[in-house]
Parts: sequence; structure tokens; C-alpha cells
Amino acid sequence: MASAEPIISIDHVRFGYTATPVLDKVSVGLKPGALTVMVGPNAAGKTTLMKLMLGLVQPWSGKVQIEGRSVGVLSSMERARRMSYVPQRPGVRFAFTVRQVVAMGAHGHGRRSIGKRVDEAIEQAGLGDVADRVMVELSGGQQQRVLLARAELQLSFAGLAMLLDEPGSHLDLQHRHGMMRRLRALAESGLAVLVVLHELDLAVRYAHEAWLLDSGRLAAAGPWDQVLTPEVLQPVYGLNLERINRGGARPLLAVADATMAHAFPDSVPAD
Repeated sequence: MASAEPIISIDHVRFGYTATPVLDKVSVGLKPGALTVMVGPNAAGKTTLMKLMLGLVQPWSGKVQIEGRSVGVLSSMERARRMSYVPQRPGVRFAFTVRQVVAMGAHGHGRRSIGKRVDEAIEQAGLGDVADRVMVELSGGQQQRVLLARAELQLSFAGLAMLLDEPGSHLDLQHRHGMMRRLRALAESGLAVLVVLHELDLAVRYAHEAWLLDSGRLAAAGPWDQVLTPEVLQPVYGLNLERINRGGARPLLAVADATMAHAFPDSVPAD
């Protein structure tokens, strides 16, 4: 499973966009061979931490390193060779086809003869029937799968880590679970995979490791079954959670009815 040495290490990082820090003294490491989920309430700092790991912003203090080198000193091409990124929203505004967008994943590697790899990534994502369509004409879920295919192609040239920020937000149930199975398989092949999720059921079902952020601080990090528990999550989310055991399978987490009635009194019908 996961190696003891992280691919990306975050050491006592502080950062903010104004005088108030968004992240405060965060230390954690992203391990190869593991699918790591990052969870936490809105505005906990999840996307900001991912931006720091990608080198898109620089910390006020502390260090962010990949393979022992500061992410901030690497050029954009060097970072692209090591890490791929799937954002919350596609961000493609021009009339590129699906095939052209996926092929962009090879840009940082200077590869020109990549047709076969592009086709394989498209087929793996189940996009063969729309490969020559303009991306902006596709549904939100299809566009998200295009970005996943591009990120996977990017790492096929000896990449190290894939970072994904709520990649399932536009996917239907079938493709959401398919995505998580694929990410788990990529991690188990040796990649370091970090995915931001709001769906705790997906996190519990597929994660090897978990990070829990709360108001800019790391509330917990470690193996999934030590972090994704009612006892750890309840103080952060402010909800009473129930663990539902399923024999030999991983458990489910459910919000207790009493909690929902208290938080949203008009949304829960009386028995």
C-alpha cells in the first residue's frame, strides 16, 4: 500500500488572501500508493491547500515540497511533469474538441506522437463516442470526464501525483463511483492521488487515507478508518453521525434524524 515517505510534504504552512490566514500551521504529507481524500466543511481551506501544493500560490511561511524540492522553485513545465490537476470547473471556453483537450495533457512533456495514448485515455473515460465533438457542447459531467482523461494522460509519462478538486460534482451516480474506482486503481499502481470530496459516503467507501480540515487547520490525518468516523467528524461538521456496519464491507455514515430535525425543522416530516 502507501510508502512511508510522502511525495508532497506540507510543513507548518500558513497562508491567506488578506491579513487573515486561510490556512494556519498545516503539516501533512501526500503518500504514493494511496488514494487520499480531503474532507471538511465549506471554507475550511481545502482548495487553497491544493493551490499551494500545485505552486499556484506561495505560503506566507512554512514549506511545500515535492520529492524534497520546493514547489515554488519549479517551473510550470517541471510541475506539469510531476503533477496533474482536475479543477472543480472545466474552464475551457474555446472550440477545442475532446481529443484536443485530452492531448493537452502531454504538453509539458514535449511529446508529438501521442495519438495512441490519447485514444486510450479517451476510451478509458468512456468518451469514444464524443471524441471529435467540441468540448463546450458536452454536458457538465462529460466535460469533467474529459478533464479526468487529460489528467491521466499527463501522468502516463512517469508522473507522480494527481490532485482533484471536487471532480464528481457534475457526475451522475454511476460515473461518480466509476471515477472513484479508477482513482483507487491509479493510486494502487503507485501514484499519489488526492481528491477533495464533500460526499462522505464516497470517502469511506474508497479512501486509503484521509485529511480533515476545519477552519484552516488540520483536524485529523491518517488511515481512513481512523479519520472518517463519527467521533472525529461530528465536532467539525456539527452533525450527529451514525455508523452503519455492513458485515465484511466498509461501513456507511448517515446523519441522525434528530440532527436533521434540529438543523432544518421544516424539511423533516413528522412520523
